[in-house]
Amino acid sequence: MKTIAVRFRSLMFCAAMLALLTPRAFAQSSPEQKPAPAATGELKNVAIIAAAPYQKVVADVTFLGSLAGKPEWGQMIDGGLAFFTQGKAATAIDKTKTWGVIVQTDGQNFIPVAVLPVLKGDELLGVAKNYGAQIKDSDNGAKEVALPNQRSIFVKQENGLAFITTSAASLSKLPPDPQALLTKMVGEYDLTIHASVKNVPEMYRQFALQAMQAGVQNGMKKNEGETDEQFEQRQKATQAQMAQMQRMINEMDSLTIGWAIDSKQQRTYLDFAYTFVAGSKMAKQISSYSAPKTDFAGFYQPDAAATVTFATKGDPKAMAEDMAQFEASMNSARQQLNQEIDKKVDDTDARDALKAAASDAFDAAEATIKSGQMDGGASVHLSPNSLTFVAGAHVADTAKVESALKKLEGAAKKSPDFPGVKWNAANHGSATFHTLTVPVPEGEKGPRALLGEKLDVAVGIAPEAVYVGVGKDNIDAVSKAMDASAKEKGKSVPPFEFALSLTPILEVAAAQAENDEQKEVLQKVADFLKSDAQGRDHVRAVGTMVPNGIKYRLEAEEGVLKAMGKASAAMQEQKMQAAHQ
Repeated sequence: MKTIAVRFRSLMFCAAMLALLTPRAFAQSSPEQKPAPAATGELKNVAIIAAAPYQKVVADVTFLGSLAGKPEWGQMIDGGLAFFTQGKAATAIDKTKTWGVIVQTDGQNFIPVAVLPVLKGDELLGVAKNYGAQIKDSDNGAKEVALPNQRSIFVKQENGLAFITTSAASLSKLPPDPQALLTKMVGEYDLTIHASVKNVPEMYRQFALQAMQAGVQNGMKKNEGETDEQFEQRQKATQAQMAQMQRMINEMDSLTIGWAIDSKQQRTYLDFAYTFVAGSKMAKQISSYSAPKTDFAGFYQPDAAATVTFATKGDPKAMAEDMAQFEASMNSARQQLNQEIDKKVDDTDARDALKAAASDAFDAAEATIKSGQMDGGASVHLSPNSLTFVAGAHVADTAKVESALKKLEGAAKKSPDFPGVKWNAANHGSATFHTLTVPVPEGEKGPRALLGEKLDVAVGIAPEAVYVGVGKDNIDAVSKAMDASAKEKGKSVPPFEFALSLTPILEVAAAQAENDEQKEVLQKVADFLKSDAQGRDHVRAVGTMVPNGIKYRLEAEEGVLKAMGKASAAMQEQKMQAAHQ
């Protein structure tokens, strides 16, 4: 749960970084803005956008297009560049070297410079002249390109590179060895965006925090029906989250986003990584989650339509300072849920029972999170006429889970359609299973196709684990996953991994399509994947530990890319057929 909170805060941090790089907007919105400090003169890199050599990018885009049924994508890029440069790109630009933008700071100002490898830079200046620009000499051996819109850019050529900027003064502070820097930053990717957050001047960090705090305060209004106590709890939770966000901004070292097209592995992936300053509190907390292990490996099933695993074990001592924020957030969540129950449940006894059950569930969650150990996994198996879901997770206080189930049963007993819970229906290992069978309404054709006339649910309670099975043969499916887990107890895994297989999902979607046109497209794509993808039809998300940080990767295999092309072609075919009717 702690890592989930870190992930959420990292997303908020990305939004803040967009603001950090537009300081003037913050300066205008901040009523307490202080005078900017004098520039230190020392240049530091703040952000780098690096692209692989042009010829690699075009080759990779061509490969990606071929998978998606659009092999002309690379040619389109090449043709567009040739048109824009009036045919000069082939001889003027060095397509074998990296290129990009480097943003530096002197402690006060941001100094962005685009870096373009060139063979004949003067030819590109000639192209600009043909578009109506005027070329004039400038300082430091640079050229001023006065554009028809009355604005100017400045270009300086040096050692096979063209440096391009909107400020002539920037050309006197060029980064050292920019080609090597861009090559290092782009690495395995086609495109990389790297932000050195620690180098962002302090005043801009404060602008970002002030703007975020102002936005939060403006939105912090008392809700209708909310008591003073509930509003106060929500304010405390928000303030604690802002304190955590402030620490993240102050302790963040770097943020990197990289996109790659991997023709060898026939896939494309997007990486998102963030690191904290070595020795900082955040870095210590992250390092405490290193080398995660799971006791629920059997619940991660690669042949499933969807599967997930998560495992982190933090140091409760390192987390102690964050417990106040966590408890404030949990108290706020409890109150909000109780409000919803008050709104939607009229019967007093049922309402009280639901609140008591929810309280037990929150207690179990809090105990687990405070223990520092989050461990579990789940899988969904799908076909057009069946669904089976299995899950298992570590829970520190499973007695609270069983208590919550009993209170839920008490709340549901007044319903004439409630069939009741069969307690102690089965045992496997250390788990005792309680089962429930719920009729599926006759009018629900889609759910009935997957589940049959009834939905079977089983909940297994063990001393430190809770297991859930839903659908056909659920206890047998959970038992097999438990046995597989026991054989790999303590298995090393990523802190988070999710995989989704497109073929079974599309088969189910086709079977339950609302109209013939949708069914035809979905079935064509599903049949294509089944015959041609050879199992490489997955979308994956994986989290891995890096020094002082975490990296997440979102990956799409070749079958997914081909499916997109197949779906596009099928829809286009339908449109053409409709036009000729």
